[in-house]
Formats: sequence, C-alpha cells, structure tokens
Amino acid sequence: MCKILSRIKVIADTEGITIGAIERAIGASRGVISKAITKGTDIQSKWLELICEKFPSYSPIWLLTGEGEMIRSDTTRPQDAKIITAEHQLATPSTPADDMVDRLMTYLKDKDNEIGRLNKEIGRLEARVEELERNARVHVSPQYAHTSETVPT
Repeated sequence: MCKILSRIKVIADTEGITIGAIERAIGASRGVISKAITKGTDIQSKWLELICEKFPSYSPIWLLTGEGEMIRSDTTRPQDAKIITAEHQLATPSTPADDMVDRLMTYLKDKDNEIGRLNKEIGRLEARVEELERNARVHVSPQYAHTSETVPT
C-alpha cells in the first residue's frame, strides 16, 4: 500500500471514522480512496488537497512525507463560513438518498468515460474509411482510367 494511503488510514483510525466517511467528507465518489488502498494504487492530488483542507489538524507535511508530527501545532481553521468542516459532514449521517446519488454519479462517470472511448473509436474508424476511399480512387484499374465509369464493387 502507498505510504500516503496508509497515513490516510491512520487519520481515519485516529478520527474513529471509516475511509468511506473521509471520501464523503472530501466529496469523492465511493471507493476512490478505499479501492486505491485495496489495489495499492495512487489517488489524485486534488483528494490529498481536500483531505488537508477538511482535516486541518493533521500536518500536510506528515501526510505527504511521513516526516514531522502528525498533529499540527497551529490548528487554526479558516474562518470562511462557506467552508463546511469535516466534523460537520461526518456528523451528518449518510442517507439512502445520498448513497443513491453517489452510485448514480459513479455510474454517470463510468458512462461518460465509455462515451469518450467510443467517440475515439468512431473517429479512428472514420479516418480509416476516408483512407480506404482515398486508396480506392488512387488505385483505379487501368481499364477504367480513360472513362468516367465507376469501378464495380
């Protein structure tokens, strides 16, 4: 497991919450962190940034490098009222509707990725058709070269 992911697990254990609760706190889809922990893969830097923002009492240096103290000595929090703290989000239990929205968002992201893949494949096939059409015009049989007749298919 990635060392950063193991430190995220330490944060969850220290807070007495699940990895799923951390995912909800940072607005990540279900499984973004837990699957990375299971598979030993990396997570995007935006999730690390949000963990530092939502769990400000933990040192970002410790989270990223493992060096220094885990708990920050300067635990000042942003005073902006628009920022929802991790504690508030974690205190609000997940509802079946929230779970359904999470599943739907994951489904939509998967479908968006599939559409992107299919669009690339369509583009590749269209380019191949154009190439074949160009080649068909270039390689006209000599018997048809002097006329305006089309080549039989």
